[in-house]
Amino acid sequence: MNALSPPDLLFRPMTDPFGRTIRYLRVSVTDRCDLRCFYCMSEDMTFLPKADLLTLEELDRLCSAFIAKGVRKIRLTGGEPLVRRNVMSLVRFAVAASCNRRAR
Repeated sequence: MNALSPPDLLFRPMTDPFGRTIRYLRVSVTDRCDLRCFYCMSEDMTFLPKADLLTLEELDRLCSAFIAKGVRKIRLTGGEPLVRRNVMSLVRFAVAASCNRRAR
């Protein structure tokens, strides 16, 4: 069995347990959801302190890492993601990253 070198692992596409390539990512930009869907939020939900949420810059780096691993579609979620201050800067990044990827 050949061991992969770290650069090979870095750019190797991600796969799920069934061997399917992962190309889609959902990123929650806030935990302040107002929908209260039963599958993701209980009635007695306690929200995180804002200081514990990832910054938009950290979300940008996280999304960039997943794009480098082969993700081609990113959905921004979180109940009402547009309530997150300056979230449009993250959207602009995502559009720019998508355009850059297509240009290659």
